[in-house]
Amino acid sequence: MLVPLANWNNPAKRRLEAIRAAHERSLEGLLELLEAHLVLKGRKRATLSPRTLENYRLAVRDFLAWAWSDTQSLEILKATSDDLDRYIADLQLQGGHLQNSEGQRLKPGSIATYVAGVRAFYRALEWAGAAVLPQVHSPHDPTPPEERRPALPQGLYQKLLGHLAGGEPQTYRDRLAVRLMAEAGLRISELVNLWVEDIHLQERLLLIRSGKGGKQRSVPLSRSMVQELEGWLKLRLAHAVAGERALLINLGGRKASGQAMTDKTLRKILNRHYRALGFPERYYGAHMLRHTAGTRFYKKSRDLHATARLLGHTNINTSAIYAKMDLEGLFEIVDGLEE
Repeated sequence: MLVPLANWNNPAKRRLEAIRAAHERSLEGLLELLEAHLVLKGRKRATLSPRTLENYRLAVRDFLAWAWSDTQSLEILKATSDDLDRYIADLQLQGGHLQNSEGQRLKPGSIATYVAGVRAFYRALEWAGAAVLPQVHSPHDPTPPEERRPALPQGLYQKLLGHLAGGEPQTYRDRLAVRLMAEAGLRISELVNLWVEDIHLQERLLLIRSGKGGKQRSVPLSRSMVQELEGWLKLRLAHAVAGERALLINLGGRKASGQAMTDKTLRKILNRHYRALGFPERYYGAHMLRHTAGTRFYKKSRDLHATARLLGHTNINTSAIYAKMDLEGLFEIVDGLEE
């Protein structure tokens, strides 16, 4: 993350730069201000995840595309809560405003992400003394969280593991990635940032150096996971470029072969496997695998404190959703009614 601090260190110059960027409709200048504020003043500061920054930048680009459209032409430094409410209504009815997203309906969760990005943008403008943060709230999503973000049913999970049972290096790597998320409960950001030295096989632990919120935690590994990791570490030696520390690496004839994987690459690979197996779209994505782990943890232990500890949740109420995600348990109840 590179932030040109010279433009934003001095409060007086910061205000002039922000006003100039707004009047000249300088997208890059305004995005630079957003990044500077997030890194210097945001809750996570310099530990802000690249994905969060990417999402906020996308939100601001979409908002400015709407604000500066031929039919809108909003003066962004004087925007009110009514203006932002109109933007949200437009997102709900028309979808995104960028060239590759026009007319696409957005889910409530996506709209909430856009609103969070616009809020962050106006906090940055307020920090610069160029605007005031309007009061705005995301629309309520009536769908309960356990329906929005389901866990993968056990039958489909076994089908996925069977699909990844081959011995080719790519297949072995993908199976390991799936298991570390669906059985050890790693987030995809934690997984792609794992280094080889974070794996402690003798102790059956792996170390998450920087989890969500910058928290560090140790994750216990099953015996079969240790065996899987031992096999991958041997395979990895033949493919990793010199000095590469990442556990998961790209494989194949591409330029980045042997180098660390990105979360974007891994997401594409996972969705490709889901499509090959004909999974329903509600089971696409990487975070669904972490929900699968949370459901498994809770079903085995019936202990929210243990589930929270394994997943790295500070508040056990965050883990309570996994009690509701246990579809297998609901099927057992429904089938039991017929006995």
